[in-house]
Amino acid sequence: MGEVQRQGRRFHRGRGKAYARQMTHMPQAEPLKTGADNASSVAEEKRRDTRQSLLAAAEQVLIEEGIQALSVRRIGTVSGLAPTLVTYHFGTMTSLLSQLCRLNLDPMLKAWEPLEQGQFANMRQLLEAWLTPLLFPSAFVRDGRALIVLDEIASHGDAETREMLLASMMGLSGKLQAALRPFVPHLSAQALRARVRFLSAAALGPPPRNRRLAGERGSPPLDGLDLLLDFAVASLRS
Repeated sequence: MGEVQRQGRRFHRGRGKAYARQMTHMPQAEPLKTGADNASSVAEEKRRDTRQSLLAAAEQVLIEEGIQALSVRRIGTVSGLAPTLVTYHFGTMTSLLSQLCRLNLDPMLKAWEPLEQGQFANMRQLLEAWLTPLLFPSAFVRDGRALIVLDEIASHGDAETREMLLASMMGLSGKLQAALRPFVPHLSAQALRARVRFLSAAALGPPPRNRRLAGERGSPPLDGLDLLLDFAVASLRS
């Protein structure tokens, strides 16, 4: 073999290795989705939308009519879907209520996390951190309030969901009272506990319990945050 041929083979071998390295580092193309994959994605999206519609209908019934009016048939009527879909997607009404409870409770618990740190400049700042989540909107219903949904479930829901909800609220109440204690040394533990419960009821508001209760024309809503804060500060300082 001549020198020219040997150089030619070395050249091609070098090019082959360089090409292999180049191909190794090239981004791999995503596999094409098949018709079955697309159909599965569409089905999953439809399933998610159906569940959301059923949860929204259940929440609307809770807020507008109370939990006593809640039934598979009523959810079907409000959602415009077949009542059997409630059982198909959630199994039981207990499961549906549990999920609705979590959707309304979890954002409030997240917003209350700073209460565990207890680093507040004054009592009004602390009370604002507590009261603001109590006025959070509900998960689905426009102008609905999460607290109304949770109150209905806590008062009339199944035992398991009710106990979970009450345990969360009792845990929060203990943390709140501990954070408040330096600002209210004149109140006994019993008096502080009673006033916190009273303020919680004030945040819930009188019927009709919408997210923003309309007062007389030109007046602020009865459950507005500023009014609640003023009331809370005054009740704890006295």
